[in-house]
Amino acid sequence: MFTSDANKRVEVVSYIEAALVFCVFSFVLYVLYPKDMLEKQVLSESKNYDLTAIYLENMLRLEPENKGLTIALIESSIKSGKFDLALKMVAVLEKESQTVPGETLIRYRFEALKVKYFSSNEKRFQKETVSQLQTVLTEVIENKYYRSETLEYWYKGAREFSINKKALFFLYKLLEKEETSLWLKECFYLSSDIKDEKMQESCLKRLRQIDARHYNEWTKTAYYLAVEAGETEQAIILLKDMASKSIKWHIELAKFYIELKRYKEASSEYMVLYKASRSASDRKKYLIKALESLQYGSLMDEAAALARKYEALYYRDKEMSGVFIKIYLGGNKLEDAKRVSIKRLKYMK
Repeated sequence: MFTSDANKRVEVVSYIEAALVFCVFSFVLYVLYPKDMLEKQVLSESKNYDLTAIYLENMLRLEPENKGLTIALIESSIKSGKFDLALKMVAVLEKESQTVPGETLIRYRFEALKVKYFSSNEKRFQKETVSQLQTVLTEVIENKYYRSETLEYWYKGAREFSINKKALFFLYKLLEKEETSLWLKECFYLSSDIKDEKMQESCLKRLRQIDARHYNEWTKTAYYLAVEAGETEQAIILLKDMASKSIKWHIELAKFYIELKRYKEASSEYMVLYKASRSASDRKKYLIKALESLQYGSLMDEAAALARKYEALYYRDKEMSGVFIKIYLGGNKLEDAKRVSIKRLKYMK
């Protein structure tokens, strides 16, 4: 029993002595080493980052006004890729957060984690790091560790790692600050990534107003993104917008309807083009396309009805008469086929 108590006293004394020796050693080392040499010593450490952090923590207790040195070392370690050391030193300073702004420290933590992410190609490692980055962004938002001039930094940081919900928070703040074409463009692309059609529509509307010179380009970009994302109705709305200003996009709309197997709507679009055309050859081309669209969908009654409406204009045209006859025969409309054949023979005489 007596021996056990003695051992305990010896152990206590040993720990106290060790701590005192460490503190004295730290102080002496800090006093003796110039700043640049100390920095080299810390950064040359490649394994025992815990010991380095303990040393720095004790150094700061002895010389609390020298936090600037630790910040300099954090910046150096981030630049040299030693993210573990940087994170340890940030943790040391966070214990003294009264004298170092929280926004400064959390930004260093974010930068160190970015270095950590790119230090490996291992997917699981990167996924875990993204989770840590997301936690940092949550802290930034909850503690309001952002200012007007740092909103862009945090937005771009969130976007870089596809942390889109956090990015959206900072983007809204940026738009509140100033609704520029730059941030509306970001809003447009971010809404596409998160598949928010209402947000994209709103941002596109404002973007086309502010950047009116590129109205059509933005509409086309939105259309292609909608098609890629499988947002069919949004793509149609955008195509109709462009079709109202361009025959090229009206044709594209008709083709898109065919791809979607919406054959009646495709036929209707070709007939709009038919009526708008001044050229006889173009009208003929669009009428054939309108009839073919209905045939693709095996809508033979509708095709026959459309053919009857226009056949009299083409009795003199061998090609068109042949088109009408084939449609009537395909739909078992024998009397209609007979009528066109008789009319065609009349003009052949």
